[in-house]
Amino acid sequence: MYPNELFLHKKPTGTPAELQEFAKTVLKYFFETYPLDESLEMLWRMIQQSFYTKRFVLTDAERGNLIAYYENLHAVILAASIVNEELKKPA
Repeated sequence: MYPNELFLHKKPTGTPAELQEFAKTVLKYFFETYPLDESLEMLWRMIQQSFYTKRFVLTDAERGNLIAYYENLHAVILAASIVNEELKKPA
């Protein structure tokens, strides 16, 4: 496999507690690096670039799939930001 394939297919492993800690750490880092508004802006730029590039032409099915992916990823980012805010509260 090429390095990006190794990265894309690597999934975290460990005990439930280790996986919880991993998830908390990733969310914290993500939203410290990309606050919600910036994250949504970056996501929109990503989708724009995929539609306006001159290197290749998307079929209607590919374009529809990309829009659906964008909409779902947008919702995941929103949900993750809610979870991240809960993690900031004192236990």
